[in-house]
Amino acid sequence: MPSDILEAWKKNCEVNYLLLDGIPAKAMADQYTPRTRTVAAQFAHVHNVRIYQLKHRAPKRLGSLKTFERGAQPTGAQLKKALKVSDKAVASMLAEFEAAGKVRGWKGSPVSYLGYFLAHEGHHRALTLVCLRFGGTKMPDSIKYGIWDAWRK
Repeated sequence: MPSDILEAWKKNCEVNYLLLDGIPAKAMADQYTPRTRTVAAQFAHVHNVRIYQLKHRAPKRLGSLKTFERGAQPTGAQLKKALKVSDKAVASMLAEFEAAGKVRGWKGSPVSYLGYFLAHEGHHRALTLVCLRFGGTKMPDSIKYGIWDAWRK
């Protein structure tokens, strides 16, 4: 049975996929102002931050993972593929930290470190919805509300 930390991480990742899977390909370029990240760049940033954290806190878990280049506009399929791999690497890192009872280079507990990840990724899901709205992409209610309802299941 997975720990609460890993269960929360898994749910976070499922919510990311629910949103990503519901975004039409043409909307990946939506943004809320010309100088802000596009929808695609929001998800690329999430992946890149995961890689940064792995590199600095658990480099042996990094494997061959790579960041997206600055300014990259990956497709939904490319993003999902990258996120799935980084999901597993971060889960492995979180399990290691939970077993040790501490996080390398972090002053708080493994739970507070998970909280950082959940808050960061939730923030970028919200920015994604703002990008979509300003870009004129209407998301179905099942996606807009589903990303919140999914946490209760």
